[in-house]
Amino acid sequence: MAEELPILIDGTQGEGSGQLLRTALSLSCVTGKPFGLTRIRAGRERAGLRPRHVEAARAAARLCDAELSGDEVGGQRLSFAPRRRVVPGDWRFDLGSAGSAPLLLQTLCWPLALAGGPSTLTIAGATHQDRAPSFHDLALVWAPAMARLGFHLELGLQAAGFPPEGGGVMTARIDPARPMPPLDLRHRGLLREVEVLAMVGGLPHAEAVAEAAHAQKALTALGVTSEAERLALPVRGSRGRHTLVVASFERIKSGHGATRAGDRAAEGAAAAAVASFHDHLARGGAVDTQLADQLLVPAALLAAGLVHPPPGVVPVTRFTTSTLTPHLTGTAAVIRRFLDVEVNLIGRLGDEAEIRVQPPGAASELVPLREG
Repeated sequence: MAEELPILIDGTQGEGSGQLLRTALSLSCVTGKPFGLTRIRAGRERAGLRPRHVEAARAAARLCDAELSGDEVGGQRLSFAPRRRVVPGDWRFDLGSAGSAPLLLQTLCWPLALAGGPSTLTIAGATHQDRAPSFHDLALVWAPAMARLGFHLELGLQAAGFPPEGGGVMTARIDPARPMPPLDLRHRGLLREVEVLAMVGGLPHAEAVAEAAHAQKALTALGVTSEAERLALPVRGSRGRHTLVVASFERIKSGHGATRAGDRAAEGAAAAAVASFHDHLARGGAVDTQLADQLLVPAALLAAGLVHPPPGVVPVTRFTTSTLTPHLTGTAAVIRRFLDVEVNLIGRLGDEAEIRVQPPGAASELVPLREG
């Protein structure tokens, strides 16, 4: 790849260096552009890279044979320079107990989807943990939303992994991205149904029954009826529970999960999941805050023309979200550094917002609101 000056990213912008790093790694693999991330977790009690960040950088470096420096725990500056294009294949990564398998999947799937052929990913690590999407959230909410943008993934779970031990294994088949009509999710429509998935690993099934009961009781208090499924997940040396509330609206699904590792009380996970759902329901945005952040990168890849749109179609993605977060603003800032696209965040931090991702100068008003 031709030598060029690296893109410099300040790790203090947005809500945290982890999201900035994952976004930059993904887009660097896609574009071949090198970058440097500085001031990583500056000012925090444990400043610098954590093991999960190091493992993510090393995994991305394998995809594109990147020249990588600064990849050590505690490092506050990391440099990443791809040396070849990403090729499709059968890729395997072992995070140990260092990080989230779903987050690594979301980092690596975009360059693999644009690599020109199908790929498989096998990732060992934690599949269910707090402050990260769970495997089931990806399978039930994230993957269907990505398919509407033209990115098709088939996910599988061999074993669940809870922190701190990890030990989970998940797989993904990633097909080449394909053209799709523009996605317009300014309205979510009426709430159709709510499902509670109460999951335990390495704990008695009765714990899942109790967790489902806690969640359904809390939902009933909100005036929401729900169905519940109680699952015992296979594990390899870890224990924990995960509650996921999946809300199906007329035009989109939202997922609200919480994880408790080890023997922590069941109602803690259930209460947190229901509280997240209630917050989203009480606001007007179509897309929940987690999914809104996850839509930005694939929408930008479409707007940049890296997936050819259907004839005569302008690849404009529009959606509203219940809360404009620093995560969103930080991700948008990194995208603008790598891709020639417009990412417009219309709203104030903490409030409902509309997001528009489009080619430069595109007339977004030409994109109709699609039903269904």
